Amino acid sequence: MSWMTDTSSLYGCNIAIVGGDARQKEIAHHCQLSGANLYVVGFDQLALTEPGFTKVDSHELPYEELDAIVFPVSGVGEEGAVRSSFSSKPVKLDSKAFKRLKTSCLLFSGIPTAWLEALQKPVVYLMDEDQIAIRNSIPTAEGVIWLLLQHTDHTIHGSTILVTGFGRIGMTIANRLKSLGANVLGGTTSSAEKARMIEMSIEPIDLDNIHKKMGMLDAWINTIPSDTVFSEDIVNQVSHQCLVIELASGPKAITSKTAESLGLRYIDAPSLPGIIAPKTAGLILASSIIERINSK
Repeated sequence: MSWMTDTSSLYGCNIAIVGGDARQKEIAHHCQLSGANLYVVGFDQLALTEPGFTKVDSHELPYEELDAIVFPVSGVGEEGAVRSSFSSKPVKLDSKAFKRLKTSCLLFSGIPTAWLEALQKPVVYLMDEDQIAIRNSIPTAEGVIWLLLQHTDHTIHGSTILVTGFGRIGMTIANRLKSLGANVLGGTTSSAEKARMIEMSIEPIDLDNIHKKMGMLDAWINTIPSDTVFSEDIVNQVSHQCLVIELASGPKAITSKTAESLGLRYIDAPSLPGIIAPKTAGLILASSIIERINSK
């Protein structure tokens, strides 16, 4: 991998890594290699015996000394709850403690949450960054292919697959599926995105007319974070043979409850990179975080 920045660039920095999955572990690893002093919360099930790691509970963090805090891609939930794959006990943050931070302390999260917004402090939302989202689209696309191979009984080649949303992630997914011989349709309202689809030999479908195609799909991959774009009438036309893969981490085109009630084959997969390629996904995040800390 060539996405890593200078590995000796964080000497003297105090960084807190709070909760998360294998991607956070990878971020911690690269920050440690870069010379940072790391305070890790929610990692009690990991050894982390290398120099530079200090395991603490959230209330033990030296807030006044921190130069950066890295939250999970999923952010911070209600009442300060943080998901952690490596802790046997709940991880919870006290918003009052954040008043002790230096004004120069950087906060990183994957996505916005109400709790983070309520802090009224600047937060770098990594999934909004082009350099993250575009590179992250690679493991996402590979994860989609993995799911299609696991959960269908036919080849991707020759399958009719709809990708709704043709942004940084949707475009990569469509391109990979097209290269495998799929008949790829792209759902969008953007004239520019439709033009790009035509250039890529992908059939553009206006979202206003998408109902005409729903019954013929072998798979539907949604990247649009909205629960209002696709009406109940549109969803009702999806074939029971169609595999629906929901990639949006925000509002979803179809919820698991709706899919179950309609008898649809449905996979909710908003964190595919962390499942299919956590090492690569963590490296992508670590590279951007280290670069941002060095540039402040």
